Amino acid sequence: MAAGLGGCFMPSDRQLDEQKDQYFIAGKAALNRFDYKGAAQAFEKALEVNPRSASAHFELGVLYEQKLQGENNYAIAIYHYNRFLQLRPDSEYAGVVTQRIMACKTELAKPIIFPPGSQALQREMEQLKVENAQLKTQIEAWRAYAASLASGAKAQVPPVPVAGGGTPVAQGQGPVSPGPPAPATLSSNAPVSRAPAAGMRQYSVQSGDTPSSIARKHNVSLNALLSANPGVDPRHLKIGQVLKIPPASQ
Repeated sequence: MAAGLGGCFMPSDRQLDEQKDQYFIAGKAALNRFDYKGAAQAFEKALEVNPRSASAHFELGVLYEQKLQGENNYAIAIYHYNRFLQLRPDSEYAGVVTQRIMACKTELAKPIIFPPGSQALQREMEQLKVENAQLKTQIEAWRAYAASLASGAKAQVPPVPVAGGGTPVAQGQGPVSPGPPAPATLSSNAPVSRAPAAGMRQYSVQSGDTPSSIARKHNVSLNALLSANPGVDPRHLKIGQVLKIPPASQ
């Protein structure tokens, strides 16, 4: 259990000196009154006087982990616990503090919990994760290519991703495997097709529309909408632009 960690350490002579500080004493008094916010302010003052006060760092770590409410509290607690370990690496309680750091990291790593009925939002989040991973891969490939050029070494140009998720094509080379021709780019000036593909519908972009809002409006996933319109830049939709709408999700 993490509760009750504050004040459980047997202080050394150096820690006793830290704990004689007037602000540290005020912080402990505030803890006894269950005034956790006041205690945190007092321990912060103690650190202003003595930034190397491991005792103050420890008390703040416990407060931010267990007693105070705030969005970044676990991250702040990790900072103070780490400072305690840096200042007291030989402490017999270093193992306990390390366990508290791991507990805080576990809390920070908990996945986002979506409310009921938000499956579409969750699918969009998953798609964004996939796209983010693909972008990171491309960035790393181009960084390696740039580093090779800077060193004078011969390097192969990274493959360029094909619209719609097709097989990547290296610059200056043909596709690795044959495939159907890419669909024509849609634009606000393009003629409207009178015979859309089976199951496809058409939609004219309106003011305030985004790819996500259009997908939700037609009960389709964002990935399906973008796949049906590979030539469209989702960041720059134009009013009146015609999009293909795939069949609604089941």
